[in-house]
Amino acid sequence: MAPIDLRLRNLETEELLIASFETEVDAALWLRERPSMMEVLGVIAQSDDPALHLALRRAVRPLDEDEAAVVARLDEASERAFEARAEEEARRAAEEAEAYRASMRNADPKRPMQVAWSLEGGFAAVDSADERPISAEVQAAIVEWVRERDEWVADRGLIVGEAVVTVWPLDLPAGESRVHRGGTFTPVTKPDP
Repeated sequence: MAPIDLRLRNLETEELLIASFETEVDAALWLRERPSMMEVLGVIAQSDDPALHLALRRAVRPLDEDEAAVVARLDEASERAFEARAEEEARRAAEEAEAYRASMRNADPKRPMQVAWSLEGGFAAVDSADERPISAEVQAAIVEWVRERDEWVADRGLIVGEAVVTVWPLDLPAGESRVHRGGTFTPVTKPDP
């Protein structure tokens, strides 16, 4: 049988440890006589046999009152630290999102814009921080682009259900089309009239 490793935590030092045993019997004996202030976190065994894992779990000497109090205190501290990290990450993400929105408001209004279109939802900027309006001229160019793709899939009883394209939202550079090359679309079954 392959060796069995136990994941442990020393409750006095909070150090995480691994204890290795040659056999299930050795591991079970150690678990029954588990040293004080040594918490068993889990079993690492190469066997997927649920009976082995169950037998080893049942062999663990339960935590005494002092050990249980330390575990509760450590778990509570760990939970507080986790919540503090989550709050800090949320705060930082909100600050980054606001900074990005501010940078988008100050960016060149003539820059290309990605627009999503769908049968149900109409038009929307792909980047929610892009607050530029989608003009009627841009919408008409996207609809024309979609109708051309409708022709591509019509013989299969499909139409374009969704599309994402990049457009020039304001002035067209010389020789450019309103809708850039390379947009994507998703065909759907043509609805009944």
